[in-house]
Amino acid sequence: MAEAPAMVPQRKPLRATLARFGLASMSSAAVSVSHLLVQLVSVRRLEASEIGTLAFLLVIIQFGYSLSNALVSTPYAIAVNQREDGTEEGFDFFFPVNLLLALSQALLCAAIGWAMAGPWAAAAFGLAGFFSLLRWFGRANAYAHHTPGGAAISDVVYAVFVVAGVGATLAFGPRLELFGAVLAGAGLVALIPFGAGFLARHRPTGLGRAFANYGPVWKRQSAWTLIGVITTEATSNAHSYIVTLFAGPAAFAPIAVGMLFFRPVNVCITALTQLERPRMARAVGKGDDKSARGSARAFMAALVVIWVLTAVTAAGILWFFPHIIIKPTLSVQTVMIAVALCAALSLVQCLQAPMSVLTQARGAFKPLAATSVRSCFVGVGAVVAITLLAPSVYTIAGVVLAQLVMMLGIWRLDRRARREMAE
Repeated sequence: MAEAPAMVPQRKPLRATLARFGLASMSSAAVSVSHLLVQLVSVRRLEASEIGTLAFLLVIIQFGYSLSNALVSTPYAIAVNQREDGTEEGFDFFFPVNLLLALSQALLCAAIGWAMAGPWAAAAFGLAGFFSLLRWFGRANAYAHHTPGGAAISDVVYAVFVVAGVGATLAFGPRLELFGAVLAGAGLVALIPFGAGFLARHRPTGLGRAFANYGPVWKRQSAWTLIGVITTEATSNAHSYIVTLFAGPAAFAPIAVGMLFFRPVNVCITALTQLERPRMARAVGKGDDKSARGSARAFMAALVVIWVLTAVTAAGILWFFPHIIIKPTLSVQTVMIAVALCAALSLVQCLQAPMSVLTQARGAFKPLAATSVRSCFVGVGAVVAITLLAPSVYTIAGVVLAQLVMMLGIWRLDRRARREMAE
């Protein structure tokens, strides 16, 4: 009887951890499944060039999430959670900055849509890019204030709308712009859970004052984080940009199908990063590096479990039902090579992401950016060389090499930080 109370503290943290990751993972999984459905239907109904165009635009939208994390979401979460009272007074300037970022994303997506598919695709994907970044900061705001329920509701609303929208497109025939319209509509409707007050704070007034207040944040965090994000993006998606630029969207199609299988893992990495960053920042702010490292380990374990489930599912589909994914116009062997290489890439990213978030929480933005720059040179060089010497699908191997360089660099920064704390 005397041992019973001692067991309770061991179980509660486990239940709390499962509940914490379960809510974020399930809602993120719903978004992943909806995006998976979009791409599955597009693979079966669109031409190879349109498949590549859609996949490339989704890469751009995903890049927007990374920019949001660097410029507004991460600084906002750290600022709120390292303040003792946990309030957000004086941080309204993040909202107009986010508005300008969303407008920039809209213009970029519209320009790419126009160049690759025409004006209707430009309009649809421009709106999709705009609403996606407003919603992303809404999720970050919810996680920063430790109210993940709002982010989860937004995710579920988004996923339901996308699934319903994709079903509706089946009645209108295969058109790329319809998929963009579905993503735009889902992003708009999924803003509702954040409330009118959240949207009202994105007012385009007082921009001069907002940028003046944002200046110290830029110098202290965002400038270095932005360098890291740009070089990480160049590393992670060098194959996407280089193959699309030199060989066209049709050559990118098999790679896009390989990426399709592991998109759920990428979405979970990004979503769980938003969940765990405030927790790590608060722990580091209190001087409790042990708790911060514990969060990183739990984060990594959750990602590895998600990766294993995704890899098993991908292998099962390709082994038993390859015709579901692979059109006769695509090479089965090429797609399988792409999936295998994307699996390796995704695993490295799962091992790297938690330590990267912990390094940011410790404030080591400049050395993290330097590590990212080094891996970027490796990745871009490898991808260009492979593009010139081998089939496009093998460019993924160049990205894997770069991500390994990045992972080893981040682990080295972690060891250095732990030694300094021990001294």
